[in-house]
Amino acid sequence: MISRRTIGISLIIVSAICLVVYLVFHSQIIHIMEIYISPDGEIRADGVRQLDYLVFLIFFFVVILGAGIAKSEDEDWRRRLSHVFFTDPFCNNPNALFSPKAFLLVSTILGLFLIVHIRLYDPDSRIFAILYLEDGVFESSTPIFMLASIVLLSLSIPRLRKDPQINKYRNLLSLVYLFLILVFFLNAMEEISWGQRIFGWSTPQSFEGNVQDETNLHNYFNQYYLLFYRLLACFPVVVFLSIWLEMRQRYLVFTRTVLPHPSLLGLSLLIAVVSFVWFEEQELLEELFAVFFLFYSLRIYLCFRSRYKGAGSDKLPTRT
Repeated sequence: MISRRTIGISLIIVSAICLVVYLVFHSQIIHIMEIYISPDGEIRADGVRQLDYLVFLIFFFVVILGAGIAKSEDEDWRRRLSHVFFTDPFCNNPNALFSPKAFLLVSTILGLFLIVHIRLYDPDSRIFAILYLEDGVFESSTPIFMLASIVLLSLSIPRLRKDPQINKYRNLLSLVYLFLILVFFLNAMEEISWGQRIFGWSTPQSFEGNVQDETNLHNYFNQYYLLFYRLLACFPVVVFLSIWLEMRQRYLVFTRTVLPHPSLLGLSLLIAVVSFVWFEEQELLEELFAVFFLFYSLRIYLCFRSRYKGAGSDKLPTRT
């Protein structure tokens, strides 16, 4: 029987060979794709760049997968990794509704749906306009998800302040959540131009001249957006930090109450892929971020809700 280590190393070697072949025969591969795939027989420079980025990302993910499979020969490492992704010591309560497995599966599938779905329609079609353009279904979901995150974090603060195990950090955590609430609120209000997109008032003179000529501030900084959205390719680092700290059992209060749970790794990687390959898809990135923070806030709320219910006993179900 082939060992996991052999399978993992083989994946790394095969992916490295494929990458070398792609780089050596790059122009020939592009030419073949222009003949057999491109509808107009041409792949523009932007398309070639996106394809290159995508190939490098696939290589990176396969190498990580191969290394993980090879490392999984170590039973202790495999057990600890499973514990990190599929359990939540901070929320380990029979009354808790939070399921890391469900969050990992649902958040990743939802992210994939948003990415694939937006590429199924002709940008000039009526259905695309209804779903994705200004005031469309998916753009409108961004402020709704942000407002839902505000509600969930607001409901969490009173519970965290009554949690005896984090009493020492309750003021700091309250400030962190209040800061996030403020960020989510500003984002949601900017998205609807502080109500102008709903109520339709005329743009005040002081706001005239921004890109959309609406009552918002973020459109004054559009020239910096492409750089910002490209930098979002580094976003999974936050989740990897959470995984590393949990495996090392370091700074557990901070790790479990502030950083995203490792179950959001799949969605964070999808955000990185979009920002790296399709960074001009600003609305898609905003939707993915709104979904990410909705799951982030929901997990915090469910954990504190379950811990608050268990506070009637002298001992809470977990130790941080």
